[in-house]
Amino acid sequence: MADPRQIRIDVITRLLEDEAYFAWFLRDPDAALGEYPDLDPRDGRLIKREVTDRASLENLARRFKVPIRSAPSESLISPSRGDSVKGDKVKMEAVGPEADEEPPQRIVSTGFSADDIPGQPLSSDTPLLPNKPYYFWLEVGEPVAGSIEVTPTALPDDLPPKARLQVVLYDFKAGIEQIRPDDVGEIELQENGTVQVVKPVAIPDGLDDPALVERRLFFPLRTSPQNGRYQLRCNIYYEQNLLQSRLITFYVQEFPRRMPNALISELDYVLSRTFDSRTLANMGPTKLSILLNDNGNGTHGFRFFGEGQFKNDTELSEGELTNLIEMARGALRKAAWGDEKPYQTGNTYRYNNGPDADRLRADLITFALRGYRFYDALINRLAGDADKAWELADLMLKPGQVQIASKQSARLVIPAALMYDYPLDDGRPSSQYTLCETFQDALKNGDPLAKTDCFQGNCPTYDQDSVICPSGFWGFRHSLGLPVSIDEAPDAPTEIPIEGDVTLAVSVSTDPNLTLRPVHEQHLQAMGFEWEYADSRDGSLEMLKQLEPELVYFYCHGGLQNDMPYLSLGQPGSERFTRASLRNKRIRWRRVRPLVFINGCHTTQLTPERALDLVTAFIATSYAAGVVGTEISIFEPIAVTFAEECFRRFLIEKESLGDAIRGARLKMLQEGNPLGLVYIPYALPGLHLA
Repeated sequence: MADPRQIRIDVITRLLEDEAYFAWFLRDPDAALGEYPDLDPRDGRLIKREVTDRASLENLARRFKVPIRSAPSESLISPSRGDSVKGDKVKMEAVGPEADEEPPQRIVSTGFSADDIPGQPLSSDTPLLPNKPYYFWLEVGEPVAGSIEVTPTALPDDLPPKARLQVVLYDFKAGIEQIRPDDVGEIELQENGTVQVVKPVAIPDGLDDPALVERRLFFPLRTSPQNGRYQLRCNIYYEQNLLQSRLITFYVQEFPRRMPNALISELDYVLSRTFDSRTLANMGPTKLSILLNDNGNGTHGFRFFGEGQFKNDTELSEGELTNLIEMARGALRKAAWGDEKPYQTGNTYRYNNGPDADRLRADLITFALRGYRFYDALINRLAGDADKAWELADLMLKPGQVQIASKQSARLVIPAALMYDYPLDDGRPSSQYTLCETFQDALKNGDPLAKTDCFQGNCPTYDQDSVICPSGFWGFRHSLGLPVSIDEAPDAPTEIPIEGDVTLAVSVSTDPNLTLRPVHEQHLQAMGFEWEYADSRDGSLEMLKQLEPELVYFYCHGGLQNDMPYLSLGQPGSERFTRASLRNKRIRWRRVRPLVFINGCHTTQLTPERALDLVTAFIATSYAAGVVGTEISIFEPIAVTFAEECFRRFLIEKESLGDAIRGARLKMLQEGNPLGLVYIPYALPGLHLA
């Protein structure tokens, strides 16, 4: 049987040394890698994800210690916008003598060690003993013999000096007792290229090499007294942005016997595999990071990390979480069309007749009650005690970025924008609640809401638990992002590079019932962008195959057939745009990875969980920078108002996506409509044009 490691080396070596093969790979990576049927699928996904040009190929070669023996003399020029790689000749980057001088490696290694021999990693094929003290450890540098990483992952060469990363260990409330559960380790990137521990969690006794604590973090713990299979989660953060998450699986046996993967670490969430200085700088500080993942046992886990090294985690059963989500979406549906049930043909839009103070008050009260109950269900489990609950509330009071990351396996999308965290007595009848006077005065006077005291974290009615202020909703106060980590996709970017004029690729439904479309198109064209347009599915696919725009916009219908989500373009009843359409037409954006914005009006049965199939396809198959969708079906007035304001901010004012979406929500709220909360950005909140 072929050695999978050798096959991986063979593929990378051929990419380095065979120009024609590398050109073929850039055109069609699946076909090129098809010449190696024994290539481990995980290695294939890694190579497709990481290698986009000569520099990234050489970084991958260094990671796996593949010699870079030679390279063609001319610089590699990636295909320009709308071009394709022609023939088998591709210009390569010149490699001078200094190319052989490899920087220090920054491989992330993890493992376990015994309490009495902390410096010696335990073998990955040996289970741990029950009710015994151990250390979990993490080191960044040269690969450590005894590391339990499935796929060794490096921090690349161009990390900014002195950047500090926080390393946090979470347990699953079973199998492990963390001796110092609140401690957070910190590592710092040194100017000479090495990585050093600057804040240890523990300094073990009995180290043969005392200097080991300068490069290795140790987390003391004790195993369960019961035999079994247990798990930990190890997260790495930068300015509260979740960068990587590892799932650590280990077996505990009273009479241990050697077994494959008794101790194993799998990197299962990756925000950035490159960690380049530009990406880190453009993320911006985040107030709170939340990782949502399906635990595989009927529960979903929430791992929190915030400013001031606030750290905790909680679990909700899938049934409980589904009920909370449905309760929140029911409030949005009732505000939109008067019924908590999903949209049905014939439902009418309640906000069609201009501002109505009584209607706005009633809907905001319902939103707050549902949003507060959702928040309360999480905060009770998360905090563990009242002091920590208020600590988190105080942390979140000022506006900022919130990152709610989820793995591809996560089957639920939480309505984060509707979370309400101001004090609220939810036991009163609706008639006893009032709206914040400062907010109401701002509406009457036309004062920009974002600049009022309320939306700056200084609401004068904050402590009045029978007064509702819209600034209590996360979606109105914070810049939210819900990035999804997908194995097959490259890093979630923080920038969309502008090459010349900004280009929009617009695909529409020509259903005559979409009466606002012509005027909407005129408004978008008046913004002055390059404009490409398609009014059929086939036209849209051909356009997306040829272009690399900054924004891909769908103004259409959507639905679900045979459990498959689709978009409906052109005339009603025409061919459907599905996730498989992208693969069928080989649509993949490499140089300019656009934001995809889906305004699906009057959609039926298409919940965010169902729509995730489309979201992940745009990200994993076509390499979109992110996708914007909705919690519920929307009506044309929402779609038009929100998109035009969001595009103005994102494309013209160059605001981050999180700020642009928040600004569009507040614009609608200023006009007496709270339904901007229905939009979901599956992207980094800091994503912006550059």
